[in-house]
Amino acid sequence: MDDAYDVVVAGGGIIGAAASQHLAAAGYRTLLVERGDYGGATSSRTSRLQHCGLGYFSPASHSIAAFAMHPRFALRCLELSRRAMRGRNEFVRTSPERVRKIEFLVPLYDKDSISVWKARLAFNIMESFDPGGVSLDLAILEPEQARRLPMIAGLRNLDRLRAVVRFTEYQFVWPERIVVDTIMKARDIGLEARNHTAVTGIEKDGEGWRVTLMPPDGVALSVRAKAVVNAAGVWVDKISQLAAASAPVLNVGAKGTNIVVRLPAEYRGYGLETIMRDGSPFYVIPWGDLHYVGPKDSPGDGSPEGFRAAEDEIAAILAETNAAFPALKLQRGDVLYSWAGVRPRTAAAGERLGGMNVREHDLTERGLKNFFVFTGGLLMTHRDAGRRLTAAVRRRIAPSGPQTAIDYGARLVPNGESLNRESVSWSAANEQVRTLSDLLRGRLPLGWTDDLGLSSAEEAAALCRETLGWSSARAEAEVATYRRSVVEDFQPRHTPI
Repeated sequence: MDDAYDVVVAGGGIIGAAASQHLAAAGYRTLLVERGDYGGATSSRTSRLQHCGLGYFSPASHSIAAFAMHPRFALRCLELSRRAMRGRNEFVRTSPERVRKIEFLVPLYDKDSISVWKARLAFNIMESFDPGGVSLDLAILEPEQARRLPMIAGLRNLDRLRAVVRFTEYQFVWPERIVVDTIMKARDIGLEARNHTAVTGIEKDGEGWRVTLMPPDGVALSVRAKAVVNAAGVWVDKISQLAAASAPVLNVGAKGTNIVVRLPAEYRGYGLETIMRDGSPFYVIPWGDLHYVGPKDSPGDGSPEGFRAAEDEIAAILAETNAAFPALKLQRGDVLYSWAGVRPRTAAAGERLGGMNVREHDLTERGLKNFFVFTGGLLMTHRDAGRRLTAAVRRRIAPSGPQTAIDYGARLVPNGESLNRESVSWSAANEQVRTLSDLLRGRLPLGWTDDLGLSSAEEAAALCRETLGWSSARAEAEVATYRRSVVEDFQPRHTPI
């Protein structure tokens, strides 16, 4: 391992992955370090939507005049929507294997401030952000036509229904794999990446930085870098404070909770966006034959660690679901599993859940030379984040190597992404598998099957014995650890013995 780099990137979620790929392609000798597995934290708890950016028009839906009276805020919303649309078009075209198309429905009621013409205007604006891009397939359905759709027919207050907006949204099939794809493609062009390696110290070293790392073997090592990119999501402030106790607080963690249920078969493939009774957005999103519902947003408790769905949050989501679909009468026993994650949000005065800014910060003028932080990062605009961070680094230091073209295509596992000797052997040899969770969630999609991979754990561990040389004791311990993490983090209704 070389101990001198142009850039060290802290954080192996989607933003760190994208930053590393773009930096490596720009010719920077780059090291990426992630304390767990790639994409195993916030990136695995996202909405999983390659969202078109419709949500950024919410303030205008209530009052276009008020929206226009705050031009800076309005421009920020429009810019974020523009990034979302361009990110959507680029990703769907370059990585079609990693998305699935879903039909999204937005009911408009007669007392809502969202009128049909406002909805149509928002979609026209979004289409204009990237002409010739992947179509939104917009259709405005009249009430009689909309009621023929089972998901709409099950809604409350059908007598007040004014129209239904139907459009095409795209969903990430498997968020962790997108992170792994990005990092492994970056390794192909020179990135050095280390998972299960924590950053434990950052100190100034002449004109650059010395970063102390703790790898899995427990023997600390240090590396030098001309610049540091802090892309640690909700942990960015902790990383920055390793470099300077006075580093600015840039992140606010917001907890988001979802539940997974099995809705009527005729609802499959359809997603729905509406408004909770308190005015918060409410989503019902297909996930295979299941749906996940939420999110229930709440402030973080000060720590981004160990977030799990609380019973009162699950009850609140169930109540909203039953209010939206009165005939469902869902009970706690209908929740197959739940999850909660903490979202990285840019700190903003007076915003307890953080602001909507998605941005890079160059802390050079704040006493941390060539130290860069990204806040508010989103899976749906990760490539834009990678480009922005690379541009920020380029303004301060030059790359030590030549530029290389970026390959954005999916990195497919040979012999299919199913559990077999060949797929496990290839992943172990080529994709830095260290734990059973790495394999089941980040390299193969079994961690997001209906039973969260529990029924595959023993077979996968047996294959890891062959390919990774695990002892029988190690294999048993990995299975136990995986089962425990699933039970603790997702609270599944049924757990195979």
